[in-house]
Amino acid sequence: MASEPGQQRRSQAERRSESEEALLNAAAALIAERGVERASLASIGESAGASRGLPTHHFGSKEVLVARLAERVQDHVVATVRDELERRTHRTPEEVSALDLLRTTLDTYLELFEDPTADERALIVMWGATFPSHASIDGMLEADRRSYDGWADLIRHGQRDGSIRHDVDATASAVVLFGLMRGVAALLLTESDLTDMRNVRATCDAWIVAALAPPRGD
Repeated sequence: MASEPGQQRRSQAERRSESEEALLNAAAALIAERGVERASLASIGESAGASRGLPTHHFGSKEVLVARLAERVQDHVVATVRDELERRTHRTPEEVSALDLLRTTLDTYLELFEDPTADERALIVMWGATFPSHASIDGMLEADRRSYDGWADLIRHGQRDGSIRHDVDATASAVVLFGLMRGVAALLLTESDLTDMRNVRATCDAWIVAALAPPRGD
């Protein structure tokens, strides 16, 4: 019996999704190991057990693949933060103050990098790949801008809900927090034995509260 057209379309979509996920998994592993420049589309296809040309077929360019990988990691972080917040407080992100959501986000992000997956290692490597003046990692830069904007919007929300001081610049604070998060995460990958990372996370949390929370009595 022939399959229904809708069933065939769904199976094709599922196969495409599985193929893209396999390519992204291979890309994350290779980028984490070799860096962005040395992880060619052809090598990603081979590592995924597919043809050398399949990554180009699915993504068109390495820049698009990098952007998609960065988006996948960020989506995972957002989902993990939501799960961790509900585990700790039994509340959703919409039910807590913006400051508490910022604190949980930073702490969860850093906790992920205590035992990072290939995706999380690749995120830091891709971020570092944007440093050279002739680097062409526009997809990664766009992902970072989305993160900056999201953090700045959350800080503005905190200024409205009263959990964050009104005299801080939301965009500047977002850049500082993002730099703190990424810098400590990078150290966790290379210098994890410097100190007890639980103390590092606690110190970061205390700094956020000191910098952003309104003075008591306000």
